[in-house]
Amino acid sequence: MNNSQVGVLLKLALSSFIWSAKTVQYFVSNQLKVDRNHEFWTLIGGRPVRFSLLEYAEITGLNCDPIDPNDKVEIDHTEFWAEIGVRGGEGPNWNELEARMKTCQAWTYEKKKMLALLFILHVGVLGLHRNSRIPLALAKTVMDEAAFERQPWGRYGFHELIYSLKIANLGGARYTLHGCVQAMLVWGYECIPILAERAGKIRPDVDDSVVPLLRWTSSRCRNVFETLLEMDKSETEDHKVL
Repeated sequence: MNNSQVGVLLKLALSSFIWSAKTVQYFVSNQLKVDRNHEFWTLIGGRPVRFSLLEYAEITGLNCDPIDPNDKVEIDHTEFWAEIGVRGGEGPNWNELEARMKTCQAWTYEKKKMLALLFILHVGVLGLHRNSRIPLALAKTVMDEAAFERQPWGRYGFHELIYSLKIANLGGARYTLHGCVQAMLVWGYECIPILAERAGKIRPDVDDSVVPLLRWTSSRCRNVFETLLEMDKSETEDHKVL
């Protein structure tokens, strides 16, 4: 599956990438209200910075082409759905997939692959809550390799991420981000030099042909983000962070 379009997400899962919630929290808490529904803007060091589908595509390498509403997969999924313990009229959730993963040892390679792709869709592409279900139309594509590979999974994932950013309740005890949230952290390394210097590191065993999502290692930023930005301002002649 490494050669699949979503193989980049499988490679990410197997890497030593460390998630830094505090860094992304800084981006989200400084979010700017804009009329563009498919762009995220945040204020960093007093300057507005954009995270859009363009940056997401460059960072992940996923297919971010427009979604074709006429591309519908007509396939009988009922037998396989019964095997994974899911009702025919809905897609699976994490708990159902996890339960079946523990008992699928005797399955054929093709069925194991379909189950694995469902996991990747749920966790890596859409980044859903464990109780949330993959939309049925998207879940069924794992049964048709050609249909699965032509889907713009990057755009689906980006839409999930941006929507969750827009509705994040910063005043609550917690909020959940969907999609490939690691892409936003790498975006921070790519556009904020002081953050890349203190919290990120380019992997020594990769070259520029590798997408940024797999080029960076990460760490939990122990410095207060504002302190890093002030340090960068003081070290920069024109006092600009970016």
